[in-house]
Amino acid sequence: MEVAVLTEIIKETEKNWRFVFESPLYDKLDFVAGQLVQIHAHIPGETAPVVRNYSVASWPDGTNKFELIVTYLKGGKMSEYLFDYIQVGDEILYKGPMGIFTLPKDITDRDIYFVSTGSGVSPFRSMVNYIYENKVPFKNIKLFFGTRRTEDIVYKEEFEYLEKELKNFEYIPVLSREKDTGFKEGHVHKHYLDIIDKATDKPLVYFCGWNIMIEEGRKELKARNFQMMKDIRVEIFG
Repeated sequence: MEVAVLTEIIKETEKNWRFVFESPLYDKLDFVAGQLVQIHAHIPGETAPVVRNYSVASWPDGTNKFELIVTYLKGGKMSEYLFDYIQVGDEILYKGPMGIFTLPKDITDRDIYFVSTGSGVSPFRSMVNYIYENKVPFKNIKLFFGTRRTEDIVYKEEFEYLEKELKNFEYIPVLSREKDTGFKEGHVHKHYLDIIDKATDKPLVYFCGWNIMIEEGRKELKARNFQMMKDIRVEIFG
C-alpha cells in the first residue's frame, strides 16, 4: 500500500471534479498510460476502508503526481467522501498504478476508437496526452465522449487543442439531452457504429464507463463479428 497526499481539487464541472495527488515517497511515478489506481479511504461512519478503482487521468510525465477525475454519485460512499469531506493536505492509501487497459505496442497498423461516458474518459486522456508528449506514431484515433449537456463536457479545451496538434486524432463529443450546440446528438453508440458500418477494416475499440454503456456497445459490436481482446477492450467502473 502506498501513501498519497491530495494537493489540488479542480471543479471541472458541477458533478466531475479533478483530484491531484502527490506520492511523497517517490521522486516520480512510473506507469503505463491507461492504468488505474485502487483507492482505500477511511470514511467517517464506516468500520472498514472503502475501496474503489479509478483510472488515472494523467500520464507519465516524470513527476510523482497523478490525477483522478471523479463523477459525483449520490449515495456513492467514495464519491461523497471525495466531494464532501477530503481536503487539500489529507492523505489517502492507494495501490498501483496497475492494469492492462493500455495501448498496444504498435498503434500504426489499425485505427483505434475510444468510447467513453462521463469520467470514463480518464484513461483516454492519459493515452492521448502520452502519445502527444512522446510523439508516438499512430494511424487514426477517434475519441467519442458521451455526456448529457455541454456543461458536462470534461477536458473540452484540452482535447480540442490536441485535435489541432495531432492530425490523425479526432475528438467527438456527443450530447444526449441537448440539441443545436454544434456537437453530435443522441447516444454515443450511434456515431461510432455509423462509421464502422461504412468502413472496410475493423478498428480496435476501447470502452470505459458505466457497465450498461459498455454492455450495449459490446452487444452491438458482437453482432458485427467483433471479438473481445482482439477487437474490443473494456474498463468498467460501475
